[in-house]
Amino acid sequence: MSIPQNIALIAVTRRGLEQARRLRQRLTYGDIYRPARYGPPQDTWEQPYTGALAAQIAELFTHYEQLVFFLATGAVTRLIAPHLVDKRRDPGVLSVDEASHFVIPVLSGHQGGANAFARTVAACLGATPVITTASDVISGLSPDLLTDAYNWVVEQPERLKTTAMAFVNQEPVAIVQEVGSPGSWLNERELPAHVSFAYSRLQLPQQDFQSILWITDRMVAVDDEREAARILWYRPQSLVLGVGCERGITLEALEEGLDTFLRQSGFAKASIAALASLDRKADEAAMVALAQRHKWQTHFYTAAELSQVAGMQRPSRVVERCVGTPGVAEPAALLAAGVDRLLVEKHVLSSTAAPQRMTFALARATPFAERTSVTGKVTFVGAGPGDPELLTLKAQHALAQADVVIYAGSLIPPAVLQHAPATAVLHDSAPLTLEEVLAIMLAAVRAGKRVVRLQSGDLSLYSAIQEQMARLDAENVPYAAIPGISAFQAAAAALQSELTIPEVVQTIILTRGAGQTPMPAGESLAALAAHRASLCIFLSATLSRRVQEQLLTAYAPETPVAILYRVSWPDEKIIVTELRYLHREIRRHKLTRTTLILVGEAIGARKNRSRLYDTTHAHIFRTRRRGPNDSSFHRTTC
Repeated sequence: MSIPQNIALIAVTRRGLEQARRLRQRLTYGDIYRPARYGPPQDTWEQPYTGALAAQIAELFTHYEQLVFFLATGAVTRLIAPHLVDKRRDPGVLSVDEASHFVIPVLSGHQGGANAFARTVAACLGATPVITTASDVISGLSPDLLTDAYNWVVEQPERLKTTAMAFVNQEPVAIVQEVGSPGSWLNERELPAHVSFAYSRLQLPQQDFQSILWITDRMVAVDDEREAARILWYRPQSLVLGVGCERGITLEALEEGLDTFLRQSGFAKASIAALASLDRKADEAAMVALAQRHKWQTHFYTAAELSQVAGMQRPSRVVERCVGTPGVAEPAALLAAGVDRLLVEKHVLSSTAAPQRMTFALARATPFAERTSVTGKVTFVGAGPGDPELLTLKAQHALAQADVVIYAGSLIPPAVLQHAPATAVLHDSAPLTLEEVLAIMLAAVRAGKRVVRLQSGDLSLYSAIQEQMARLDAENVPYAAIPGISAFQAAAAALQSELTIPEVVQTIILTRGAGQTPMPAGESLAALAAHRASLCIFLSATLSRRVQEQLLTAYAPETPVAILYRVSWPDEKIIVTELRYLHREIRRHKLTRTTLILVGEAIGARKNRSRLYDTTHAHIFRTRRRGPNDSSFHRTTC
């Protein structure tokens, strides 16, 4: 759901007005309504009103998507009650207390977007969103929001309430999703335990489901009347209709022919998103009216463009002699869909409503795809430096859905693995070769399982994932990557240090010493030390003597150095010293592995102020403030 821009912020008291102005400043959009007795408006978006606030509500309901009242919830309820029409038409309404402690969606939490906007408002004000909608609190999945979230058309919307209740009451619910696009596959989100997912009805367990959400662009025959009554059909906007017709055809004839075509081919009219044809048909009244009736996009192409399209199944020499291209419906559908394969080849039809003939073809638009069998996937996850609380939410979600987890036991603490379900199979990769790790991955993926490859720190640094991805590419195995917090970031936090200090150092170099793996030309520690940047050195504790010698070619002996062993782990060890003592301290503490070295003047520095928050510095979110010492302070403006 998109973030609303057309909002009204409504205040009655001075304190409420202060909070409304604060929210407006942070949102950067919206109109403020407040009593005229508080003086002239401070900005163009302030709308003073006279008389009672109740007299303003009807107009506000008509003109705004969201109404944010800085007023008690009871008062808000009494104000809006006379104006309620329908949850599909009413705006979202929020109530914010005058101290901005809580943000409460009062009306249209789902379809009006008040729940989502409450979280936005709460983030701006540092408040707590109070979401009470049952499907948000209990199941985390709301059937009526899927239409907005993924632009799906729901058939028989009267079943939405029954389906939502099944989610709230945690009754058995099934999701059958045959068609989707990246980001819309519901099995990629965390589903409640009472929800079963499948790519086809046959894959579902033999169970009596209280409700079935079926996402498809096909017309599916369901013989069981009892089950059919429990199905909520969602139609993704996935189809492109290619159309050709003889001049002068009527709308009724074209509609009748289309219904026949869809019935014969088994696809849903509600899933058609666009109509495509020859540019000569751009003024064909029936074709234009058909697209307008169903609110379809239209695409018209020249004969030269259509004649070059590959993938036509039924080219016609007669059509080519008449219009200059061997096909219209088929190549138009392919071109508009951005694919090279038709779903349904050209059908030539006639109608009892008119003598003219018509042709139809169907293509499924990219990036929509159909899945008929379980497909496994590998997700590379950056596990962070060690502290399980430093896992990202996305990483936790991936682990919670994993069937197989491959992790380096020497680098990943057991507490991180607790996010995986009890049913997940765990493989410690520490004693395994690359080939053995890949064999586990490929076997699991081919069995339709979700594999999480846990790597310590962040994936972008010394994670050896590129060699794994290269093999997965060769095997056509899908994979994704979720970044993690790097050890150098955890180290800076542990040291309470910013690694970029104004006018001292503005560059951070992440590197390692030359050990068994040689460094590329120009990347020796001595060469990098010449930059005098904040230097973060990984995997080099056993090379400490050579590291110290190379760094001393550019850094002063007294340069601050931090040595961090297993940073963020329960047994972490942090040693802050000077560069000249680096090797001595590492030897004294017997550090060999999982040790990070930070070098530079930024360590522990507390000097120099940046201009970002200086009163003399202006940017798009803050104007320059003048003070008594400002030469322009005493100027008079006209």
